[in-house]
Amino acid sequence: MAITDAEYENQRFVVLRRFRDMPDAFLFSSILDSADIENYLADENLIRMDWLWCDFLGRIKLCVRNADAEAALSLLEQDVIEKFDVDGVGEYQQPRCPVCQSLQVSFRGLNKAVDYVSALFGGPRPLHRSLWECDACGRQWPESVRSRRTIFLLQDLPSYCWLWQSSTSSACC
Repeated sequence: MAITDAEYENQRFVVLRRFRDMPDAFLFSSILDSADIENYLADENLIRMDWLWCDFLGRIKLCVRNADAEAALSLLEQDVIEKFDVDGVGEYQQPRCPVCQSLQVSFRGLNKAVDYVSALFGGPRPLHRSLWECDACGRQWPESVRSRRTIFLLQDLPSYCWLWQSSTSSACC
């Protein structure tokens, strides 16, 4: 039995999205898996072995069948849920960006550039920065009021050192 061109086109895999990072690719792939939409991540293993090839290969590609592309796209473009109930905890409310009010925010717990270089040379434990970052406008803000005070004091540290240095005539910073 011969396959028609239309049937062939519906069975072909198409690239739905491209990802730079593995966790994002796995997250979107698992969303499609839970909806029983057949998918695979192209170039995933090669990029996992050597991440520097990521841009050269065109990033990690999320591929779905042409017939399922529309349904998969509608699943991946759903809005972030504003609040939901967590068993045993109560209601969780998604944080919003203080500037643009977007719900597309993520938590950044490490200063990766400094921490990875420090780990490469056998340095001390990682430096945590505890910031929220808006994916829509790029704004960053501290996790809590306590973090905000710490950042404020760290920003003013050179001026405090200058005052202390001028009063004691010894080097501080």
